[in-house]
Amino acid sequence: MQLSLLLPVNQDRSTLVHSLCQSTGVLERSGVAVVEATGARAEELYDYHSKEYIAALAYSRRLSERQCQQFGLVDDCPVFPGLYEYAQLCAGGSLQAPAALCSSEATLAFHWDGGRHHAHKSTAAGFCYVNDVVLAILRLLGSFRRVMYVDLDVHHGDAVEEAFYLTRKVLTISLHKAGPLFFPGTGQMDRSGAGRGSGFNLNLPLKDGLRDELFTDIFKTLVAGAAQLYKPDCVVLQCGADGLAHDPLGNAFSLSPRSYAACAAEAASWGMPLLVLGGGGYNSTATACCWTAMTAAFLGQDLEDDIPEHPFFDRYGPMYQIYTVGKPALRPDLNQRDDVMRKCSALLKVLAGE
Repeated sequence: MQLSLLLPVNQDRSTLVHSLCQSTGVLERSGVAVVEATGARAEELYDYHSKEYIAALAYSRRLSERQCQQFGLVDDCPVFPGLYEYAQLCAGGSLQAPAALCSSEATLAFHWDGGRHHAHKSTAAGFCYVNDVVLAILRLLGSFRRVMYVDLDVHHGDAVEEAFYLTRKVLTISLHKAGPLFFPGTGQMDRSGAGRGSGFNLNLPLKDGLRDELFTDIFKTLVAGAAQLYKPDCVVLQCGADGLAHDPLGNAFSLSPRSYAACAAEAASWGMPLLVLGGGGYNSTATACCWTAMTAAFLGQDLEDDIPEHPFFDRYGPMYQIYTVGKPALRPDLNQRDDVMRKCSALLKVLAGE
């Protein structure tokens, strides 16, 4: 866990997530095995990333300014002490989980420190240095014929889309905010795959102010409908929590942990092998509440709303509740329900080949 704390933008998040989850007793009651992640080897990172890029990460402290620019190691992806070890651990945790799923040792695996969906083959981007999502999916494809990837982050999962845009072995679905100045500026609805992958990339761009009820209905309509049509052998769910109300960086949707938990319960009901990854989430206490609520929902457990006494209890004031992480957001919901539902139906028709 200590290496996960090195990422400058998420320096305390991993500790808060794991501490809150443990303090609720949800893992112990469900008999969940907690396995310490080990760092991925360079050879494993080469499955997606270029050797030149991995070498740049390994020797990042020696890079010139021009080389840092070349590999995207600037701005929101700065070089920091322990960068390569952090990247190895991020990828390693997401690669260990598929091993349990592929061997049928488990049907559900979590790696909340993963979900780094913006890292490209040879460049870092959006706080993401290695794309553990792509690496995990490639590992799953060694045992599963079809994998469905669902991205709940407020930012479009651009690099995962890019990696699998030409194949039907992976269905990618992204629910995200779209806007001309909103990172990464991709994820248009007409980007639906190409070649053999035509129709197997679904983007639902959404507007500011998205609320719980519509978000949950989108998941139960579009994502569950896609699962019925595609019939995947395994599902990978990226659970970026930057769509929560008051997220300082997402600053777009007005969601609460309740809707994320409802999506988790829906996905668990499908009875498929499921890999759960983290992602964005820049209000650390709110993200801890969200992912704890989702963990319980995936495991079919109910949680009390009150935060239990634990070493970081004081961080959760003044509400001290899991499902209510702050005052309701004041921004208006610019999404029209009928319009969004029509788009969901249109995307399902694309997947069905109509």
